[in-house]
Amino acid sequence: MRKFVVALAAFGFAMSAARAQESCAMNYPVFEGAIPHLDLAACPKDIARPGAFCRVTTANDAVHVFMFEEKGKQCLLAAKSYRDYKLDLK
Repeated sequence: MRKFVVALAAFGFAMSAARAQESCAMNYPVFEGAIPHLDLAACPKDIARPGAFCRVTTANDAVHVFMFEEKGKQCLLAAKSYRDYKLDLK
């Protein structure tokens, strides 16, 4: 019985992950209207990928980069926070 419950839980998790891939939890039009941000000319090299664009915001002493798909629903593809950044203002 225990193996069945574990298998059922694993199946449920897999199905939830599949549904999440099909849906768009956050898209750029919603983000644009809700989150103050700046456009980036290019995504940071460590997260850049073809067919995507990035936006940046700051909060809690960090810079947060959000990457969206260029076409289709413009779904959020990734988000990354950078805490150790330095600005050269000279």
